[in-house]
Amino acid sequence: MSPEQLNACSKLLQYTNQVSIIIPMTVVWRRRKHFSPAVKLLSNYVYLSALCSFGASILYPSVFATNYWFLAGFNFGKILLFGAVYYSVLESAPLRRAVMGITMVAAVCVLAVFSYSTYAGVTCARLSQCAVLAGFAMLYLEQTLSQSTSWRASRDPIWLVSVGQLLYSAGTATAFSFDYFSVTIYDQTPKGLVAATLGLVFNGFLTLAFRRAKRTAADTTRPQPVTRLASL
Repeated sequence: MSPEQLNACSKLLQYTNQVSIIIPMTVVWRRRKHFSPAVKLLSNYVYLSALCSFGASILYPSVFATNYWFLAGFNFGKILLFGAVYYSVLESAPLRRAVMGITMVAAVCVLAVFSYSTYAGVTCARLSQCAVLAGFAMLYLEQTLSQSTSWRASRDPIWLVSVGQLLYSAGTATAFSFDYFSVTIYDQTPKGLVAATLGLVFNGFLTLAFRRAKRTAADTTRPQPVTRLASL
């Protein structure tokens, strides 16, 4: 396959990744009434992703000269949203306070860097999202180790999303490291292929999480600090 054909495949895969958010969004519309407060809050991710993806498609480059605002906005919004989700499901009060503090610090850092340089702000937002949310995911996975033997991780929507986030974070950081070796436009092709594939994998985990989400007795007894926010 020639570099031109491989680059075309990369662009097609990236477009497919953007459109694939419709699948978990459809599941959210059909099953939202079965979601716990934390999963309802998580379900807002499909709207964040769709807004940034399709907004960029419509407004760039006709209105905005670059798509940096949409890229930074997506990663910034994901940090805040997932920070709130993990805050609601972690049972340790010190860990919840740590999640809140780290989320706020990351958000302030992203805004500060973006106000200085939009390009640097996009990079900061992307790296912060991957690093911070991977850490939160690991905290939740560690918490699940203390669950009873009857608990099935594969039926826990937050566990599924956490695994997807870890894969996405690790792979995205690796994919964008290819920038250091880029000389021509075709050197960006591996990055696009890897990033789009990881986005599809994450959306797959997200869809499975929403399909398996349901209210349980644990949902009603576990503290839910963001119940009011999730019910909006």
